[in-house]
Amino acid sequence: MDCKTATKVYLAGDPLLKIQELFPETWAFLAAQAQAFVTAQADSFDTAVKEKTGDLGFNFRLTHRDDRDKLTQDLSELLGDVTSRLLLEQHFSALVGETLHFSTICCSSHLTTDRELKLEEVLPIQKAAVQLQDFS
Repeated sequence: MDCKTATKVYLAGDPLLKIQELFPETWAFLAAQAQAFVTAQADSFDTAVKEKTGDLGFNFRLTHRDDRDKLTQDLSELLGDVTSRLLLEQHFSALVGETLHFSTICCSSHLTTDRELKLEEVLPIQKAAVQLQDFS
């Protein structure tokens, strides 16, 4: 996240409240993704990736995002900042009662997992997601 935004978030009291205030659409998206993960809600991109990877032995959910819209850019900003990512993971894990990890992957897609993934685990997801991209 840029320095001006980080200053607003981390020097204005509760960082989570400030993130929610500054990024309301992203907050709502992450809340929906957290719930969709724990309820195993279907997603067409996630299903297509899982068909390509087969069973990897761990739970994940992947949603495709348009890499040019503001929500995707805000997700990258928040999840790319380790502090805000950890705060968001802690908050939404407590909210849904399960450990959650949020990441961006592929062409700005959003990945939710129940634990931190290793390179060997995430690489098949990355490869499958890239194969599904339509550049037309």
